[in-house]
Amino acid sequence: MAPLGPGGTAARHRAVRRLLARTRLTARPWPGGGWQLADRAGRWRHCEGLDALWTAVRALSGPVITPDPGDTTRDWSLPRPYAPDPHTLVVWTAAALRAGPASGALTVRAAGWSLTGGADPDTAPVLHREESDPAAGGVRVEAPWGARTLATHLARVCAPPDEPA
Repeated sequence: MAPLGPGGTAARHRAVRRLLARTRLTARPWPGGGWQLADRAGRWRHCEGLDALWTAVRALSGPVITPDPGDTTRDWSLPRPYAPDPHTLVVWTAAALRAGPASGALTVRAAGWSLTGGADPDTAPVLHREESDPAAGGVRVEAPWGARTLATHLARVCAPPDEPA
């Protein structure tokens, strides 16, 4: 995972809030590390990391990213100049990897960053800087299936709140 650095906790929290907006759950960073996940009744649980958070969310309310079984694309790019920060990429990719039963590997490339993960819950996605031009924009998703659907969803998460994707 990417080191948090200054503002990283707040950036990841914003991305988590955006993904949980349509659920009846809330999450906030846990001071000792990880996340505190709460339902509307006030019951909460501690999740040690993003993978544990999205696994718990899926168990409580279903996946926040729903794969489209009819989407057979393996590679999809959105040319519009989205500028996701690396923290949004980390949060979204962790959620996408826990979205459905047929994950496999997932690679997301955007804004000079690449994030690769597998379906194994014990293996965290790996984020690294790419040599591409970060000003070029766009989002590219590579997955065993459903890349178009996943790229479109990621673009919505990365769009400014007042701008529809």
